[in-house]
Amino acid sequence: METRMTTSSHIAAPAAARSETIRLGPWHQSAVYTATVVLVATGAVWVVLHYFFAVPGEYGPQVHPLEPWMLKVHGAAAMAGLIVYGSLLPLHVRRAWTIRRNIVLGIALIGLLLVLTITGYLLYYAGDEELRPLVSAAHWIPGLVVPILLAWHVISGKAAARVGTVANRRRGGA
Repeated sequence: METRMTTSSHIAAPAAARSETIRLGPWHQSAVYTATVVLVATGAVWVVLHYFFAVPGEYGPQVHPLEPWMLKVHGAAAMAGLIVYGSLLPLHVRRAWTIRRNIVLGIALIGLLLVLTITGYLLYYAGDEELRPLVSAAHWIPGLVVPILLAWHVISGKAAARVGTVANRRRGGA
């Protein structure tokens, strides 16, 4: 009988550990937050400079001198962001999908990041100057939504984890 209990507790432990590993480690969480903050900040500063602080020039309004620098930092942060966000797929996203936790907000966040990746690619590589303002708006408007959706996703995920922990304790688990 004692052997069965030991075996049973070994079976339950990996399942509990699996659900716990949905939560990001400190460095991973910092990487996600840092990439997001740098991307949103540089993008937002670019939008403000581009639309509100054009510099008068000999031939009309000229690009603010900080705009190109914001784009360079934003582009570098985007490269890092692709790595950081992509690193969430094998563990965080896959395991959350398996146990069906925070799915709707997770899909919305992945979808938004996909839109930003595609529109960012188009801004960088598509040379059509007529479509550029439309693609730009299709990039920066969703970009400003990312921190709100990310915060909602994190808060919702933590709340769901707390509810799951309380329910598990009531059932006699952890």
